[in-house]
Amino acid sequence: MPFCPDTQRGNSVDDMGNSCVDKDRETYLSALGALGESGIDYMLGGAFAIYHYTQWWRNTHDIDVYLVKEDVPIAVRALDAAGFHDIGEQAEGDNQWIYHAARESMIVDVIWRFANLENYITRDWLRRAPVGHFLGIDVKFMPLEETIWIKAFVINRHRCDWPDVMRVIRAQCSNLDWDRLLDLLDEHWLLLAGLIDVFDWQHPDSVGCIPERIREELIARRRQYWASPPKGIEREHLLDPWIHYRADEYAVWRNE
Repeated sequence: MPFCPDTQRGNSVDDMGNSCVDKDRETYLSALGALGESGIDYMLGGAFAIYHYTQWWRNTHDIDVYLVKEDVPIAVRALDAAGFHDIGEQAEGDNQWIYHAARESMIVDVIWRFANLENYITRDWLRRAPVGHFLGIDVKFMPLEETIWIKAFVINRHRCDWPDVMRVIRAQCSNLDWDRLLDLLDEHWLLLAGLIDVFDWQHPDSVGCIPERIREELIARRRQYWASPPKGIEREHLLDPWIHYRADEYAVWRNE
């Protein structure tokens, strides 16, 4: 999908109008229609969720559909019947967390797990997912806190999702459940602290939107961490390892 500089702002994906999204409109609707008719519960993530929350459009080469693991076989059959065929792993280990299907030039990524394999998508995500508009139909979008949680780990050679997170925080800071977000990150709370540090540097005019109690909690945890850091722990492998070690030809093919 080409970049659309004239459609970076709007109230929903429907507002993109005569944009590059229109080129693949029928293909998108065919994929989502097939999934809907299959009876499974799913939600959109990726660029379309970021647009939903921020009204800022960025280039994308696919549509990310999130669901629970047990519904993956149903989704695969539904997409195949609609002409979206398996294009195989794009990196070693993909089949542990993502399924790639394509029709013409459009890719549907069916995702049921974090890329670092740490967590699965659960039905709680789907219960909390807000409903919005996408090309004239109602769809669920990944919840705010889960969007930040899953993207916090994507920092690697070919891709970094932190710019998406910065935009989400700036646009939705007052709507975020910061306590829930802290709970979701759990032992990886330092990633949230790092995100906030970058956000403060990038958007000093928005520093005040982050609750003071969250900042104080993170400061207290940092002091304790510095005083007694965990022993024998390495976490580099959690930064989206399959993409981190992806061969260059895959990155070029997927424009990463």
